[in-house]
Amino acid sequence: MKKLFLSSLVLSLGIQFASCKKMDCDSHQPKTGCELIPAKIIRYDCDRVIFQLLTNEKIGDENWTDESSGETYQNVASCFNTCPISNITKGNMVTLYVKLKETEEFLTNGDCFQCLAISSNVPKKQIDFLEIKIEPCQSDVKPTN
Repeated sequence: MKKLFLSSLVLSLGIQFASCKKMDCDSHQPKTGCELIPAKIIRYDCDRVIFQLLTNEKIGDENWTDESSGETYQNVASCFNTCPISNITKGNMVTLYVKLKETEEFLTNGDCFQCLAISSNVPKKQIDFLEIKIEPCQSDVKPTN
């Protein structure tokens, strides 16, 4: 009986450790090969776009309150490079899927005009996008006929 219990315990632990190789053990979500994070647009300002990052990772400001609406959000950051975002969203309040990096630089795109007025009540955390998509990553699984 003791051997059976120990064998079951070893097998159970082996399965858990094996699953950690296929899962992101910090977030308990499957690794998909896609590292895009959902980023919900909260507000467009003249010089930046403000996002709520919809991930468990603590990237942006916690408990940030938008003074214009009075709403409080978690995990909020802003991006200075507004032109690529506006080209994709056409000014709509949507959720984008992004690969990002933190930055303190004022990054702009030389191919578009950008307002340089300073916004009030902005998050402290600044980000820049390495990749922007309108839809989440698609799995490589193809339907069978």
